[in-house]
Amino acid sequence: MILETFGTIFKEEHVKNLKTGILSNTLVLENLGQFPGYYGINIPTQKNPDFIFLVTQKHEPTEKILRITHNIKKKTGINFDGSPAELNIANNNYHAIRLRDFQGFEHISEIQEHYRDEGIRFAKSKKIENSAIIQIKKIFKVETLTDKILKSQEQNIYYLKINTQLTWSHFKKITNQVRNNIRISPFDAALGILYSSELTDFIRIYSEKITNDELEKLHLKYKEIIKQY
Repeated sequence: MILETFGTIFKEEHVKNLKTGILSNTLVLENLGQFPGYYGINIPTQKNPDFIFLVTQKHEPTEKILRITHNIKKKTGINFDGSPAELNIANNNYHAIRLRDFQGFEHISEIQEHYRDEGIRFAKSKKIENSAIIQIKKIFKVETLTDKILKSQEQNIYYLKINTQLTWSHFKKITNQVRNNIRISPFDAALGILYSSELTDFIRIYSEKITNDELEKLHLKYKEIIKQY
């Protein structure tokens, strides 16, 4: 059975300015690979970016962004996902609309124009190329593998339930320890929360080759090291 629920994911990626195909003097960022912990320095090059961030002048309510996104897709027929996001870059917070699953760069300025027509104001361009801690609010579609492990409808993505709310700094330290103390298929990890009948903290795992047995081992290793904190 597929469960559809709302939640938040936290991850760290390198971002830089997107300079072409956007509205003049607006701040638009692209990520340099969606799963850096998995690919390391060997991030595959792609024609289209994984994520695009349209940086806004101020925080916009989640419902407002989701409604406007729905309206734009219905009006234009452009297939894309637009979700509220926040990026922390060099201790500065930037509010944004995260775009993904669109056909190409040529639609970005058109999408920006429609958001602008609906009252969204974009931040002015400035040079950025840095690591960002990214927070994204999105719809999760998951199915249960075990009472502690969920599988996403997105390919190669899994969620390990945990009973502890972790800060980002603790999560990074714990993940480094896990990597150094387990021998399984390569993986990238992020942190998140699902909002349903109760809050569920989880660790998002991306891996192209991981098995169910390895997921169980990984969950146990995270549980073991989290207890030390």
